[in-house]
Amino acid sequence: MKRRRFLLVGLALLFAALGIYWWNLRAPVLPTEIYQGVSYGCERLGVDEQGSGLMHWVRVDLTAPGIELYVTPLDPQAVERGWQYRLKRTPTVVNQEQLAVAINATLFSSDSGWLPISGDFARSSDATIANYVVSHVPEYAYLLCFDDHLAPCLETSRPPNDSVLRRSRWGLGGRGAVLLRDGKIFQDTPRKPTDARTAVGVDRQNRLLFLAVFENASPWRALDKLAKLGAVDGMLLDGGNSTSLAIGDKAHGVRPGVLIGRWRPVATHFGVRARELSTK
Repeated sequence: MKRRRFLLVGLALLFAALGIYWWNLRAPVLPTEIYQGVSYGCERLGVDEQGSGLMHWVRVDLTAPGIELYVTPLDPQAVERGWQYRLKRTPTVVNQEQLAVAINATLFSSDSGWLPISGDFARSSDATIANYVVSHVPEYAYLLCFDDHLAPCLETSRPPNDSVLRRSRWGLGGRGAVLLRDGKIFQDTPRKPTDARTAVGVDRQNRLLFLAVFENASPWRALDKLAKLGAVDGMLLDGGNSTSLAIGDKAHGVRPGVLIGRWRPVATHFGVRARELSTK
């Protein structure tokens, strides 16, 4: 009797795991407006020496009514203990903050050891700006920033000067010379795929924001695809196991939830709030 019970429990767990796996499977999607001013698409990259797998992307019209940005704010308890943030998973942040979409953001370290656990203390390796509050300013970081009107700017002076910091309401730092600038990719950007990627870019003139995540792509290919989406300036964020993207549960035309990544909590997120599309 006990053996049969164990067998039934085992089968239930197996079917549950298969159900979760099936639910999280994604496939290519044509460009679709999922919230007001927010469009999503997914394409399968051709297999070559620079990567393979799915690319998920989001384009945000920063002039659309109701659009707001989100950057993880400093956590007071973490700051009291010499840290900055608490680790959270991307879908948790999307649900708690009622975001239309969110991605993982900056590189980070934590007190978790080899296994990051939600709620553990963490600090960002790069600068963040959340509602005018600057986390810190590493001298080596670039800064993608947005003013009170969501006008974007990629500041390449390192460190960013005080005037940039004062007028920026939201911002994310990115390190190294892996940059898309004025539509051109830095010449020495690596072309070898090693892992998943998270990228962010903007078109300053047309006030557009682009988010993109890749299952497996070289830095060059990630930035090249970002440019082909329409980004003029851009950079890579934390990648590998941290790469994640989730869509809010009021998205129209696509299945909401996690598109890539799920289990690894991270220190900071970058997201967008937007108005729900009318179903009339």
